[in-house]
Formats: sequence, C-alpha cells, structure tokens
Amino acid sequence: MIRKASLEEAKLIYTKNMEIDFPSDEIPDYNRFVKLTEDNVHDVYLYNSDNQDVAYFITVENNNNILITHLAVIKEFRSKGIGKILLEEIKNFFKNKNILIVEVEAESRANNEEELDIINRRKRYYLNLGFAQCKNMSYILYNVDYDILTYSPNNREYEPQEIKKIMEEIYANVGVDKAKLKIEINYK
Repeated sequence: MIRKASLEEAKLIYTKNMEIDFPSDEIPDYNRFVKLTEDNVHDVYLYNSDNQDVAYFITVENNNNILITHLAVIKEFRSKGIGKILLEEIKNFFKNKNILIVEVEAESRANNEEELDIINRRKRYYLNLGFAQCKNMSYILYNVDYDILTYSPNNREYEPQEIKKIMEEIYANVGVDKAKLKIEINYK
C-alpha cells in the first residue's frame, strides 16, 4: 500500500535512508528537503508491505505530470522483489496522470565496471516494467548526468521537446536555479 508520509516520517526517511541509498550529489540539502515537504512542493510516499514500510519515493507534480525524483527499497528489504511490486503499484497509483518520469544515473557517471553494472541494472529495472528511455536528450541537474525514462499510463508517446518542457516547468516550480538544469535535445 502506498501512502503519503507525514513530515516527521519524511524527515526520518531523509536521515535514516536517503544518505545510504543515494550518492551525496543526488541528495538535496536537508533544510531544503524539509521546506519542500512542508510547502507540499514535493510529496514523500511510503510503500508498506506486511505492516512494514519497505520502500519510499519522492514526487513532484505539475499539470498532471509526475516526476519521481528518488525511489528506493529500504536496504534490509532489497532483493525480495519489492521494487518490481512497488513500481507496478506506483503505475496504478498514478494511472490518471499524463506521464511518469524517472531520472536514472547516466552510464557516464560510472567510475568502474561495478558502478556501470549497477546503473545498467537500475535502467533495465524500469525498462522491463514498461518505461521507455527518452532518446536524443542529454540531461544534467546540479552537474549530475541522468537518463530520463518515461511511462505514459494512457500510452501516449511524448516527443523529447515535450519532455524537456515538462521537466523545465517542474524544476521551475521546485525553485531550481536555471543554471543548475541543462536539458538538450540532440538529434543525430
């Protein structure tokens, strides 16, 4: 079951989990995270299975478009198939939205074969569950390279220019400095 986290639960997720689950350059400043949560700019969700919170994710919504900025199964519950179930639940939870967008570290972020394998497994996870990679787009946020993966509940195909516009609007609403966000369409 997916449910919105309270402010106190969101703070615990940050302090107990996010610092373990994500590289430091992908984690927002704690005070900014709390402010975004308090102001309902982003939403923090918990996924509960067998009366335990086993995963969490953070979304930003704009014009019926959802950006999932962070998603993680809590460390002690990994490798049990929860991620796959969670993503199907998320797709169902947001079935009336236009598009779901996730950011996945780009392969260029890998410093070694092990990191590359983790990045590729993460990407395959989304692709195997119905997401599609947004081709011809380079995307950098706070100097971190990402690939963009999308899922449209109504099976609408989005052009890269539409994805770019959605992302720019979402990050403008979050208050990200335009200089920290670089999205380019690259047709080859």
